[in-house]
Formats: sequence, C-alpha cells, structure tokens
Amino acid sequence: MPWPAHFDAQTLRPTVPVSSCLVLATSRNAACPCGSGRKFKRCCADSLVRPKRVAETHDAVGERMRAWAFEQEPDAIRAALAEITASHKDAVLGDADLALIACWALNDRELSEGGTLAQRYAQRPDLSVDEADMARRIAAARPGLLRVVDARPGHWIDLDDIVRERQARVISHLVSRTVRKDEMLVARIMEGPPAQSLWGPVATLTRECGRDLIDLRKARILSSSLQDSPIGLSTAMHLAAREITTLLAPGLTHSAELRRVA
Repeated sequence: MPWPAHFDAQTLRPTVPVSSCLVLATSRNAACPCGSGRKFKRCCADSLVRPKRVAETHDAVGERMRAWAFEQEPDAIRAALAEITASHKDAVLGDADLALIACWALNDRELSEGGTLAQRYAQRPDLSVDEADMARRIAAARPGLLRVVDARPGHWIDLDDIVRERQARVISHLVSRTVRKDEMLVARIMEGPPAQSLWGPVATLTRECGRDLIDLRKARILSSSLQDSPIGLSTAMHLAAREITTLLAPGLTHSAELRRVA
C-alpha cells in the first residue's frame, strides 16, 4: 500500500508540487533542462523519446562492470556476500536479493584500500571515454528515498527526492509502467546527460519497511553526528547502505516489492 502524501514532519516531510524546472523544453533548439549547456536536440531529446535505447546502453555498461568485478575481484565479491548474509545463514537468495546485493557490493561497499568496485572499474585506463564517463556516473549513484509524483508510462517518472530535498524527472522504460502516485521508492538516481535515470533495483516500501528505514536513518544520523549537516540525510543513507540492502532484500525480510530498473 502506498503511503499517503501527508507525512509526519519528523519522519518524511510533506511533498510539494513539481516545479517548473522539471518542465522539459518543448523547443528542440532551447537549452537542455539537464544543465549541460547544449541544445535540447543534441542532448537529452533522444533519450526522452527512446528511453529503452538509453536503458540498454546503461545495462550493457553495468553488465560489463559486474563481469569485471566477479572475474578480477572475486575475493571482494565473496566478502560482500558473506558480510550481508552473516546473520541469515539459512536464507535462500533469489534474483531480486542477488541484484540488491550486487548493487551494494559495487556501488557502496568500501574496499580496504579505499573506494568501491564501481569506482575502480571507472578508473580503468582501457575504457573508452564514453564508457568511463558512464561508469563514473553509475559509481556516483547513491540510494535515495523517492516519492512518485507523476509518470508517463514507458517514458519518465517525476519524483520528490526526500533525501536530497529536490525534485527530479527521470527517464524510465520499465518502472514508469508500474509505479503509482504517492508510492515511496528506494532507488538510485543516475545523473545525466543524457537525462537523469534510475540505476539498479528499485524497491517499493511497505508501511512497516518504511518505519524501519526511518528508524535506521535516524540512528545513522545520530551515531555519525550528522544532525546539523546539510547533507546529513544523504550521507546517512549512504552509510546505512548495507543495512538498507538487508532490509529490502525479499529473501531476508520479505518487506518490499522489487522492480527491475530500466
């Protein structure tokens, strides 16, 4: 069941209507709303018309990143799996669980020598300029708490980004077909250009799971002394990425609905 739009101010602040900054340029010769400085027709126009093509490009880079990690960094992958399932010895992991764990292992889990596997992949000298740029944007995609404002099925979703206190329109080929207004999602926004998109698995929160997430977020803010930090919520979500992954994995908690991203 989606949460109502009027949230407790101490948990999730009330949302506001999508601002005019989300209205995409209607003229192909106008400046692209993504802020790249290029004309709309030479930047994000194609991605908004053909989001499936963008999703396929992102998926291809993600698959190469995962394959590289499993081949070149098997110890790190095994350690990540052992770490996140340490208290769930009898759990039977399905595809949704493995997708969540793999995303956390690549994007969030800090290596002993610093950085993440995704960041290490993006630094490979043999990557093309385009692949390295996309890999860096994948590596920078952090878990966020998002409310669905509107959607055009097969094209885009308008979101309130609760953690970063902003609004975003993300292109989405698949998730846009199934979301409902006011649903709360845990997902990662990948910056453009082309236009912003979702990256990795998307979880739809139940009320119970949402309360657990709020408690987890509060605990991380307090333990890390982030109460007065302007990026406290975002930092707390990143620091709690492992616990959030465990909370959302259906094979471990059965508390959230997972959607494929594209």
